[in-house]
Amino acid sequence: MSDALAIDEIVLKVPATAACARIVRVGVAAVALRQGMSFTEIDELRAAMDEATELLLAPGAGPGAALVCVVRAYRGWLEVEAGRTDETSVAATDAARFQKAVGASNVTGTVEPDRGRLLMRKAIGRPGSRPAA
Repeated sequence: MSDALAIDEIVLKVPATAACARIVRVGVAAVALRQGMSFTEIDELRAAMDEATELLLAPGAGPGAALVCVVRAYRGWLEVEAGRTDETSVAATDAARFQKAVGASNVTGTVEPDRGRLLMRKAIGRPGSRPAA
């Protein structure tokens, strides 16, 4: 198993496009793997990141807009804070759909619809889970 990251946080900033949003998803999954999360937990986190990027890209990005994702691992939690540099708001119905979808992935998600920002948290190492190799 890989050693857990000794870094408090990692910041990913990519253009606000669907193609570049995949980079964020893969980056978050890589951090989760380094933290010893199981494959099941990582898949749940990937599904939640898919929902997050879909939510953040839904309003349509203006020229030069970027997705910014801050990943933190501490005290048994992996936390992902994400938003767009243009802080475009998201529809309340989209925010509610996002929260329901990530909840189904065993991830806690909150949204600030007016600022277009979200926060997700997932416990590292659920009881009974085996770390990924």
